[in-house]
Amino acid sequence: MEPHAFIEGHEKVIAIFGQWPSFHDGEIHRLLLDSTRRDLEGSRYPSIELDLRGWIMTDEVTEQGFYRCKFDSVVRLLFENVSLVELDGLNHQNVLSCLGLELFSENDGEVRLRVELEHCYGLSGSFLAAGASVVSVTPYVASAA
Repeated sequence: MEPHAFIEGHEKVIAIFGQWPSFHDGEIHRLLLDSTRRDLEGSRYPSIELDLRGWIMTDEVTEQGFYRCKFDSVVRLLFENVSLVELDGLNHQNVLSCLGLELFSENDGEVRLRVELEHCYGLSGSFLAAGASVVSVTPYVASAA
């Protein structure tokens, strides 16, 4: 199984982008650490919500000399029952080299997703998640400065 297939609803991302994007040069817009979610028995567990801007870069060059990007969107991902969280370097712009995903088998036999925020600039980190889902995929709209 491809690691992104572990993420429930990954088909929503593929439907927009035509493939699972690398998120190269994508920007982390929001990262929320939450310890208040509850499972079916009412027990609390840690989660991470990640809003990540991504696109597909084409070979076409704009008049300004930049590669044309298409499907510019913000993907909101929810990672549940997270552990081994390590984060560093949050600042005003958090650009990824890529969003690394790897399936990882724990000693208890459970498969978890290892998430690596491989940075170019700003926030970097990694964590394990027992579950993951796509919350939404929305077109990116630049806010007025």
